[in-house]
Amino acid sequence: MVAGMMLGSATSCESFLEEENLSNINSDEYFSESTGFESLVAASYASLRSIWQHEPWLFCLGVDIYTRGESELVSGSYGNRDVYSSELNEYATLDAENGYVSSFYTNVYYGIQVCNTAIAKSESVTGMNAATLAQRVAEVRFLRAYYYYLLVEQFGDVAIVTDEIRTAVTDFPRSSEQDVYSFIISELTDISNVLPVTQSNYGRITQGAVKHLLSLVYLTRGYKSYGQSTDFSTAASLADEVINGGAYKLLDTFAEVFTPGNEENKEIIFSVQYDPSSLGSQYGGNGQQSLFGFELWNKVTGGFENGNPTYGWKKNQFMCTQFLYSLYNTNDDSRYEDTFKSVFYATQAAENIGLKVGDMRLYFPTYDQPFTEADSLAIMSENPNAIIITKEFWKQDIENMGGRGMSPMVWKFFDPEASWPSNNTNYTGTRDIFLFRLADTYLMAAEAYFKAGNSATAAQRINAVRERAAKDGHKSAMSITASDVSIDFILDERGRELVGEYKRWMDLKRTGKLIERTLKYNKLTAKINKMDDHILLRPIPQSVIDQSNGSVTQNPGY
Repeated sequence: MVAGMMLGSATSCESFLEEENLSNINSDEYFSESTGFESLVAASYASLRSIWQHEPWLFCLGVDIYTRGESELVSGSYGNRDVYSSELNEYATLDAENGYVSSFYTNVYYGIQVCNTAIAKSESVTGMNAATLAQRVAEVRFLRAYYYYLLVEQFGDVAIVTDEIRTAVTDFPRSSEQDVYSFIISELTDISNVLPVTQSNYGRITQGAVKHLLSLVYLTRGYKSYGQSTDFSTAASLADEVINGGAYKLLDTFAEVFTPGNEENKEIIFSVQYDPSSLGSQYGGNGQQSLFGFELWNKVTGGFENGNPTYGWKKNQFMCTQFLYSLYNTNDDSRYEDTFKSVFYATQAAENIGLKVGDMRLYFPTYDQPFTEADSLAIMSENPNAIIITKEFWKQDIENMGGRGMSPMVWKFFDPEASWPSNNTNYTGTRDIFLFRLADTYLMAAEAYFKAGNSATAAQRINAVRERAAKDGHKSAMSITASDVSIDFILDERGRELVGEYKRWMDLKRTGKLIERTLKYNKLTAKINKMDDHILLRPIPQSVIDQSNGSVTQNPGY
């Protein structure tokens, strides 16, 4: 298992994390110096990129609001993207050989081992202020605890490895879920007061990040058979400490949170840093801005060139379900318009049809608004080359699903600085990936209060998010009461607020709604209809089992 857990070279991550060339340096000697130790801390942060820079396969497939789209050919091959993605979306043939599951498992344990190395080396560091050293160790312990949370929710029982590994080790016993949760809580509780409320270097872990994660861990454990009776109330209290602590605040509008160039805003608690100066090359970026869309030049004949800078590179590998679009009341809620792009104008002329640059070429009527034949004729009279795609066709054009393979694109992550990649296996996004933000904290608090039996306070926390999203003059229409609160309502609200933010599978699993809601709203998954309780855990990669000489066993059902 840990041949891939041994430390690699440090990579850069934001301005405070500088890349080091360590190839000709005695590592023990170098890491005992403050500069060398800081490079290990930098590597710990940089390991976040290995997990999140590519597609969020394990977080955004096989759920209610996202589904599998069309896999892309690269040099004439799907590279198993079609197979692995269908396994994760439809579950029927998911097994221990799935490459995306294996990569995630390996990358998370690699991140843990980088953290373990930094923690081990901290004991011999000289020339660093004691308080600064303690903070750096606490930052790394937070990252390690976060990684264990990802692992335990995806795989159940996992090995707790806390030592630096200097030689290949293949046999680690799996600890129970309950023990892993106890370890995470112990680690986060221990470091909470070591970290400052704010950091001078943006992107470093803060006390607020620790409390947000600790709240999430208690909230998640509260649903478990081994959860404690106080878990939900503890989760609520911790979330409120972040909300009321003063270090973070909801921005005035939802749109402002996602304005390009505004990644360092007061709503963001913890993010994966992608400052352009730290990327090193165009292929160091992330893919968030490329997901939940489609290639205009492939889906629409005439009007869009391959490589056009106006709309950038979008992929059809992930699609929003029709259910997601149906969640919004667009009369009152600004988030539909601020999340999705529904109108596209030609970036390339097509003389054979009289299409000029700037003409409307593609139009998706708003999901919840009436759209009549008269509406269609009115648009066509002004825009004779417009293609209008109504909501009944917002689904796949594969697997006999009867759709067009197109729907309004998720646009809140659009990155005008992302360069066009040389092939479609590399990503170039330069915007940070938000992992924790305060709106999420409010919704976690609402869920915790609801589960603790306090629906009135749950409604107050939800209203803070909904009223921020209200269109001018519609705040009262967005306000809810205690009687409106349920787990399904909270999940719907999380869907509206957190589109594309890599949380959905974990949210549905945590609340016990993964199977029910996915079969109800993900039509491709429902068509196969092979979900049962065993899919609540992923398979342990076969390579891990093989390397362990049988001491690591497979999860049930695989």
